[in-house]
Amino acid sequence: MKANKTRFSPSPTGLLHLGNLRTALFSFLMAQKHKSPFLLRIEDTDFERSKEEFSKAICEDLNWMQLNWDEGPHSGGKEDSYYQSERVHLYEEFYSELLDKNLIYPCFTSEEELKIIRRNQIAAGEPPRYTGVWSEASENEIQEELDKGNQPVYRFRIPKDHNIKFVDLVKGEQSFSTNDLDDFIVRKKDATPTFMFANAVDDSLMEVDLVLRGDDHLSNTPRQIALLKALNLSLPQYAHVSLFTGLDGAPLSKRNGSLSINDLREMGYLPKAVANYLSRVGHTIPDNDLKTLEDLALVFETQNISSSPSKFDMDQLLFWQKKTVESLTVNECKEWLEKHLRDLPSDLNHEDFIELIKDNINFPEEAKNYLNKLFYQPLTAQTEVENIIKTAGKEFYLVAYKVIDSGFDNWIEATKLIGGESGKKGKDLFMPLRVAITGQTKGPELDKVVDFIGVNRVLERVKEASEL
Repeated sequence: MKANKTRFSPSPTGLLHLGNLRTALFSFLMAQKHKSPFLLRIEDTDFERSKEEFSKAICEDLNWMQLNWDEGPHSGGKEDSYYQSERVHLYEEFYSELLDKNLIYPCFTSEEELKIIRRNQIAAGEPPRYTGVWSEASENEIQEELDKGNQPVYRFRIPKDHNIKFVDLVKGEQSFSTNDLDDFIVRKKDATPTFMFANAVDDSLMEVDLVLRGDDHLSNTPRQIALLKALNLSLPQYAHVSLFTGLDGAPLSKRNGSLSINDLREMGYLPKAVANYLSRVGHTIPDNDLKTLEDLALVFETQNISSSPSKFDMDQLLFWQKKTVESLTVNECKEWLEKHLRDLPSDLNHEDFIELIKDNINFPEEAKNYLNKLFYQPLTAQTEVENIIKTAGKEFYLVAYKVIDSGFDNWIEATKLIGGESGKKGKDLFMPLRVAITGQTKGPELDKVVDFIGVNRVLERVKEASEL
């Protein structure tokens, strides 16, 4: 289907995580595919838990991922505000309409009473739900509660003996009996709207015609459809995406391995890597080619979204990070690594260092570690390196120092001479030289390292090794 407008509507009650970001990405790709607007709406009517710092962080994360919204905070649009906390006055008009039609009613059932009702229903083998005890209350009964100072919530009357049907773009045709749906809260005691109400109303008012969200919202959809029909508001199409879980099968959270987008950014993950990974989580793309957002949009299809839960796979995320790093130009890599290369000796060229290490790193911290081991960290700092040096022995490094100091045309020639004079070969020759010169057991080809740091630095490191 063609999407005329999609949206992402996070609640600013915490940092954005991979599960949220996948929903935003899918919605963004659908909009891009059909050259339609992508809308960002901040659903901040939970005044106790919503924080301005989280709203700001959500926008920063989406900007970092280049999921640029056409309507929303800082971008403008037809609406006066895209923060629901600033739209409460609009919802009042719809509450009045529903009251006039007797489609909502005040309910004074306390949380403690609701718990008892649910407990009794479960004990009787019935599904736990609100029984509608206040749905037929008289004006006198309502006034008595108000006189006591009690504030009600308002519940929407679900029509009885109806079937609510809709076609889910992922799960196919869905049908819900309204007899299985209880009257749900649309207005809280503090007069603020619930998610069920504001979310549905705003989708219609903002002309969103495709709602793509997690399938934990599937049971909310028939309720919201009933509400929109009662208000004569337009209905969007729905696509419910199966859950993104941790390795334990539970919904993705910090407890089971989920990282916030801010965490990923701080670790040095690249947005292109994250986008290529997430676009394939629960969505089939027939190749492993690294793609731009524009390319991902071209191959994105709702019919290719899986109806089964998808598990977070750190190895796959690392795979896409590696492919993305490999695709970077030296200048792009320099910008990515800039603040981690400040300690590079001033006589050495940053671009040359990047060329040297680029194929051996996935993250900026690895570049910084390589730099520190190559130039600043003593060879005794790592037990493995120290043990290899001591096993090779002082005489080996004295031979190596003499050969290197006498001059050589290339490092391969020098290595052969060192092997001939020391009697060592293979790993027993190459590994002691590598750890002495670089301070680590793996990395770029040693001849390239020697060419980069120069003979004098090589001699300093070999001398240090001979003195252990």
